[in-house]
Amino acid sequence: MIRNSLIIISIAVCLLACGNNSKKETTLADTNKVPKDTTGQHLGDKNDTTVHHTLASDTGTTNTTQPDWLITPGKSIGHIILNDDVQNVIKQLGKPDSSDAAMGSSLMVWFAKHDITRYRTAVFSHRNMGGKDESISHIQKILITSPRFKTGEGVGVGSTKQDVQKYYALKPTSTYTNNGGKVQIYTDPGKGISFETDSSGRCVGVVVHKANDIAVAYLNMH
Repeated sequence: MIRNSLIIISIAVCLLACGNNSKKETTLADTNKVPKDTTGQHLGDKNDTTVHHTLASDTGTTNTTQPDWLITPGKSIGHIILNDDVQNVIKQLGKPDSSDAAMGSSLMVWFAKHDITRYRTAVFSHRNMGGKDESISHIQKILITSPRFKTGEGVGVGSTKQDVQKYYALKPTSTYTNNGGKVQIYTDPGKGISFETDSSGRCVGVVVHKANDIAVAYLNMH
């Protein structure tokens, strides 16, 4: 199913990419703030000193001024930046726990402590086939399920739909089933952010994508 979805979205992304000129954005390599993950660990392990991404902590206060944990709609989650080379994510998190690729697109998933029942980070990337930068797979979409990450307004996983709606215009897009329960995805396409909510109306996942990029915004990351 993921492979079929990737093939469909790859065609759409290719068509959109042909008409757009990409802008150079600050990359992880440029900031030089994030050490490489040479241990193979993930941040679900409290002994892991790597800065990022699947830290499985439900406690403590998140300082949203710290870029490590900041969700920036239409741009980034923590140090993972849209349009950056996906290889920079692999340098941070190590080999993904799950991956699939088709027609220049790929979906990679990392789980805290390599446990599929724990928090996840997922990244969808795409190569500009035939372009000058064909060798680079650019990040198009980022998903996190850890409550540690918050927007500048302080919303994220664990927030209610009512809290999110104070700051974002939510449009229902698609659904998926998780542990027998229905999860509804709401998108604010103009700002480049989506929120996944469970049957109680509480956010269980946050996705960042380029603003007004409908083709990518509607891609199911699950």
